[in-house]
Amino acid sequence: MQNSIILTGCVLLWVVAFSATPGAHATAPALSSDVGRQYARPHDLVDIGKGKRINLFCMGTGAPTVIFDSGLSDWSSIWALVQPGVAKLTRACSYDRAGMGFSDASGTAARSPIANDENLHALIRAARIPTPVVLVGHSLGGFNMKLYAALYPEDVAGLVLVDPAEDRNIERTASRLRAKYGEAFAARVALDDLSYLQMTVAQYDTCAEATTTKDLDPASDEYKNCTDPVRPLLGPDIAAARLKIQVERRYQVTQASELANSVYGDQRPDPIYARLFSGHPFGNRPLIVLTHSIYDAKDPEDAADDLAWNTTHDQTAQLSRRGINRIVPGTHHNIEVDQPQAVVEAVRQVLKAVADPHARIAR
Repeated sequence: MQNSIILTGCVLLWVVAFSATPGAHATAPALSSDVGRQYARPHDLVDIGKGKRINLFCMGTGAPTVIFDSGLSDWSSIWALVQPGVAKLTRACSYDRAGMGFSDASGTAARSPIANDENLHALIRAARIPTPVVLVGHSLGGFNMKLYAALYPEDVAGLVLVDPAEDRNIERTASRLRAKYGEAFAARVALDDLSYLQMTVAQYDTCAEATTTKDLDPASDEYKNCTDPVRPLLGPDIAAARLKIQVERRYQVTQASELANSVYGDQRPDPIYARLFSGHPFGNRPLIVLTHSIYDAKDPEDAADDLAWNTTHDQTAQLSRRGINRIVPGTHHNIEVDQPQAVVEAVRQVLKAVADPHARIAR
């Protein structure tokens, strides 16, 4: 089983998938050291109010601006293979959520999707980024961007959601899983996913607790269980910066809070999400959902999770009258690392569709 793709869709899925297929990244370009060093330091530390500064890294020129949000446990450096390519098309800005990367600590507030979106809204205003913008988000950052488009539609021209996390997974996929696999098997998959999520939330809470008095030891097994592994294609400078940040309490507390308060860890907002994401709330705004392709077809639960994952992505694509779900060959969850050009191309197509309201997006 692919570590509960229905529920996590984040760091743990990436850990399993990365180690499963050593050659999966063969088509991705290596990151130059000049670019890597750019993502290993802070850029514009924008004060969004209440003394909180958010790290914003922009490059390129043009309109609309494209803004990138990362998945759980990640920050702007995950876009190092994508953002420079998009910057050849228009202005491209990545940012670090509060408590992640080089942004200020998140404080005691729960790091929920709405909290992250309110910070992004404040950042766009404080940095004077012209709206509407194109939003690009991966995994939990993909859900953040989906929610932002529903809450602040006037700010959004289009979206690219990269293997996005999804709200109400079990509710939205139960009938399809029951029809294909039967009641008992579908129930077992759902219960296994819920159990795995509970274990993961507890694990990240333990990681945060371990930093109460000191940073994590980067040579310890504890550190390995509390952090993302090194992504070789992002180069040594980003790897070194990640090591410095991931040992810190600021990072570990934020990581744990973001998962516990995510669409997977907190189902209390589900009725609100159900109302927000019904019909075509994104209207005619161009929307491309990118879905990873690699899973273990020999594992029945993994195959069921993959079916559920694609089902929710198909449904999310339908939130726009110009929305599609595109499966990207040769990719695991971190499509932006496995096939960064696929993300750049999706952004290019959305930009073209923004400019031409009659343009259709090719599948």
